[in-house]
Amino acid sequence: MEADKQFNFQIKGIEILETSIIEPKNRIDNNTVFGFDLQLKQSFNLDRELVIVTCSINVLDNDTQVKLGHIKASCLYYVEKLNKYIDKEQNTIGLPESASVMLNSISISTVRGVMYGVFRGTFLNGAILPVVNPSIPAEESK
Repeated sequence: MEADKQFNFQIKGIEILETSIIEPKNRIDNNTVFGFDLQLKQSFNLDRELVIVTCSINVLDNDTQVKLGHIKASCLYYVEKLNKYIDKEQNTIGLPESASVMLNSISISTVRGVMYGVFRGTFLNGAILPVVNPSIPAEESK
């Protein structure tokens, strides 16, 4: 019974899909407070038993809400026996909530590091994504 609850996965890759840095109209300095718009999407490649978590993050000037940068990256996870989470009648996949939250959390942390590397040496160097709770639905986290 305990084996049924086990969720075995492995990180298979990180793909940077989009990056942009937008020249600000106003000066960015050490007092600038950055805001972040984070969106997560889970998709699946059943043939390769992959869960793909795509993070799309816009970096904003918190005062003006002007977009200053963007990054979109995917984290790919091999999930052992992914097919056992498929409901063929409903044509849906139902990962355990704790597993879904864990994959989201790992992906957000990974993309935070990717952001740091991409934005290093630019005016967005201080735009570090804060720690977020990946289990809060979007309408509650605003």
